[in-house]
Amino acid sequence: MLIFKDAFTDDELASDSFPMKLVDGLIWEFKGRQVVRKEGEIVLAGANPSAEGEDGDEGSEDCVERGIDFVLNHRLQEMNCYEDMATFKSYCKSFMKKVVELMQKNGKSEAEINEFKRKIQAWVVSLLTKDRFKQLQFFIGERMAEGLGEGQVAVVEYRDEEEGEVPYLMLVKEALVEEKQ
Repeated sequence: MLIFKDAFTDDELASDSFPMKLVDGLIWEFKGRQVVRKEGEIVLAGANPSAEGEDGDEGSEDCVERGIDFVLNHRLQEMNCYEDMATFKSYCKSFMKKVVELMQKNGKSEAEINEFKRKIQAWVVSLLTKDRFKQLQFFIGERMAEGLGEGQVAVVEYRDEEEGEVPYLMLVKEALVEEKQ
């Protein structure tokens, strides 16, 4: 299995256990789903526990987790502070400077860096359209949540598909380290 870690904080942000694709050589997108987990058991959201011989109200709520599978699996923490467009723009500007420095350190050519800058700017602008931005959620890894570094903010967007609204996790490829486990 491949684990995708934040290059700056070493936080686990995603894995190849989810359907994934690389968009424009720039953004990894991971397709998730809403789940309910009870004491290690995974039940899809929308399942009918009473029809399956279980009573959804029995047991302690402390033992139940509800949410997006990739958020739960990688212990991502929601960050509402990025829901302000100006705050998110400021974060993107400083974070992309760090990514460019990392690319230089990793020996990327000037042409590759310029191509990255062009593509990432277009991607950020696409996120900032008013209707799209208000639909986004923002998550960070555990170490970043504990103040142990400034890393990548994971962007989650719900998209309408045949099976309903589907969450997609979007991560900047150049700010990830792929680790085989």
